[in-house]
Amino acid sequence: MDPMYKGLFFILIASIIGAFATLNFKKGSAEKISIYNKHLIKAVSLSVFSFTFYIYALQTAPLTFIYLTASISYIWTILLAKYALGEDINQFKKVGIFLIVFGIIVMNL
Repeated sequence: MDPMYKGLFFILIASIIGAFATLNFKKGSAEKISIYNKHLIKAVSLSVFSFTFYIYALQTAPLTFIYLTASISYIWTILLAKYALGEDINQFKKVGIFLIVFGIIVMNL
């Protein structure tokens, strides 16, 4: 498999898992901070798992490609916030999503 595709696969997995970690950090922040907070434990676990995929991505593809492509995690987080927390996607967020996708495409050409 081409290293760029392998890196893309790893960074997409890392970004999706990272978005779920962020969602759990948000949910956990509403509860008392302790070792019994299920959401915080889940968030930290998912972050470690995400970071592992990020390291694999860094091993297989150039840093500039990985770093730029990792910004897609912001899009996953916006979508999760909409569907899991009921947050709105306003015009500014839509423009932000467009700019992220446009930036990833332009910088990886």
